[in-house]
Amino acid sequence: MSEIKKIEIILNHLAGNGRAKSACNKVTEFLEKNSLVYEVHPTKKAGDGVRIARKLADENQTGVKIVVIGGDGTLNQAVNGIKQSNYPQTPLGYIPGGSGNDFCRGIKLKVKDPVILMQTILAMKEPQRIDVGKALGPKFEHYFVNNIGIGFDASTVYFTNHSERKEFLNKLHLGTLSYFTNLLKVIKHQPAFGLGVDFGYRHKHFDSAYIVVATNHPYFGGGFAIDPTASPFNHHLNLVVVKKITGMTFVKLFSKLLTNGSHLQDKNVWHIEKTNFKLHNYTNQHGQMDGEELAQHEFQLSFTIDSQLFWLPITN
Repeated sequence: MSEIKKIEIILNHLAGNGRAKSACNKVTEFLEKNSLVYEVHPTKKAGDGVRIARKLADENQTGVKIVVIGGDGTLNQAVNGIKQSNYPQTPLGYIPGGSGNDFCRGIKLKVKDPVILMQTILAMKEPQRIDVGKALGPKFEHYFVNNIGIGFDASTVYFTNHSERKEFLNKLHLGTLSYFTNLLKVIKHQPAFGLGVDFGYRHKHFDSAYIVVATNHPYFGGGFAIDPTASPFNHHLNLVVVKKITGMTFVKLFSKLLTNGSHLQDKNVWHIEKTNFKLHNYTNQHGQMDGEELAQHEFQLSFTIDSQLFWLPITN
């Protein structure tokens, strides 16, 4: 630890209904006990994570480690800030404090205690490279650590974020239950929509797309394995499209998703694994990126694979 001059902490104190703030308090208490210099940079409004990460990366200070404490959305902002900086290869440390924490689930991060994780981050000599996705559109350019969803999943994120019960369930550490209860609500209201997918020299058209998820690893929604075959270490992205189905057909398909991942073999599910692909839906739909809402509109996106350096103790 003697080589570390300073730890720059990007904190979303609202993440996980106070879980991130609690983790930060434990970490800073440890740093103070060990006479380590640190500074906490709290996010106060939308886009602060991008701005702070970009500024810290641009400073390019030797002996400084940047560590994010928050949820997947906070990490998403920090990654995008790093990529927008003059030093896009700047590594990031991450201590999860959100309600879903799908990124850590996707990379199989085994260390859970924030103090032990910080100790490990500080002891690391070399960062690890992990895949991230990149999406480009006419007015859209973003990196994502988990996934981008259109339709059913994104509508569930929208209703979850605007649910009166979200805060209560987060206090009980039941954020996934909040997502699940709103998912049941969306089943009744989410319409099918037209979708086109281009991959290589091929084109696939859907008249009744329902769930559309471009993903970097298996999980979304706080632990649902939308594509168990996806990996953030194989330099590919996966795309899953589920057609509109109702009644017991949907119940059976969803039970497969929750249990053994056999939903990928269902005739109503289509998926690919590629380094790049394009998609275009033909009506205004909800969108989500790493659990954060995207404005409801018609999406026209090109997806490619990229990577980000992380101070994280993982084996792949």
